[in-house]
Amino acid sequence: MISIDNITIICGAVVLFLAIVTPWINIFIRKPKMNNDEPEDDFTFPPISVIITPHDNAAELDKNLSLFLNQDYPADFKIIVVAWKSDSDDEDVLKRYGSNPHLYATYIPDSSRYMSRKKLAVTIGVKAAKTEWVVMTDITSRPDSDQWLKNIARHCTEGNHLVVGYTRYDEETRDHRRFERLMTDFYLMRETQKDKTYRCNSTCLAFRKSDFNHEEGFRGNLKYLRGEYDFMANKYAQPMSVALANNLDAWMTEQEPTDKEWRNKHLFYMEDRKHLQHSARHRLPIAIDQTALHLNYVAIIAAAVFGVLTQRWILVAAAGLALLLTIIIRTAIAARAFRDWYTDIPSWKTIPYEISVSWHQILYRLRYKRADKNDFISHKI
Repeated sequence: MISIDNITIICGAVVLFLAIVTPWINIFIRKPKMNNDEPEDDFTFPPISVIITPHDNAAELDKNLSLFLNQDYPADFKIIVVAWKSDSDDEDVLKRYGSNPHLYATYIPDSSRYMSRKKLAVTIGVKAAKTEWVVMTDITSRPDSDQWLKNIARHCTEGNHLVVGYTRYDEETRDHRRFERLMTDFYLMRETQKDKTYRCNSTCLAFRKSDFNHEEGFRGNLKYLRGEYDFMANKYAQPMSVALANNLDAWMTEQEPTDKEWRNKHLFYMEDRKHLQHSARHRLPIAIDQTALHLNYVAIIAAAVFGVLTQRWILVAAAGLALLLTIIIRTAIAARAFRDWYTDIPSWKTIPYEISVSWHQILYRLRYKRADKNDFISHKI
């Protein structure tokens, strides 16, 4: 005969309560809004410059440069490519586009030392720009539309100082990487929409040349080899002056990173975030979401094991029901987010991917602790 005691009732109620409540403590339910507002009819598009800093990217230049040069933009625009002087393949590609009036190419010397050469290239590009508004992007990303620049520039208004774009990985990228990026982007875009910009995970960031010059560009983080978008967004974001351009025509698509690039992206961020302001504020909601996620599964496993050991089969059944509810609710929430953001990830992968994100972070943290910290800077001791 199966009996129900107080322990069974309390434990069963707790696991069912957690299964129903914790899935809603989830960034996929708090996902950012997609900005589809149209500019005013009398809006005047400003002249604008786009800075691209390739390095051994001849194939990407050949594939994507024309997409930048052929933007349908109603005002003057210039694509400023700052390449490494030693990259002869990049130079050959640029020569083929040399007659395009929207292209300006310049180079950085091979002898440049003691600062991130990426940051140096961006700085050279800003100095070469003849416009107030400048867009920083990468050649490994491509605009999804010939309206891309227009949809970035329509946020370049008098009251704004930064415009943060949205970049996704291409469809050939492994699902777990696209899942993790979408999750990260949701946190960051939501912060920007709440006027709490922390960093930029996109390869599209527009800023004012006058701000860059006044604040001396990357001063304060020149020695760090990566993190250009993060440092720029963190340093130059001002209250009530950051716009998020995430409507469909403003999207960019980035090619899948190599395994080394993916690993370094995480390791370098762990170094860079130590030098970003408001890091604790950014990480708190992530920690809450992950705690709720794992607390639910720990409670289910504990209830099931305890029920088996004490032969409380109703408690085991309650744990099974709690697991089923968790899977159904979390999968449904994620599936809607995928659909709303045009991300083709099978919803059944949600559960293992959600769990794996925090465990991958632990592994990266262990790698970072073992790494030589001089690898993250250009000022070698």
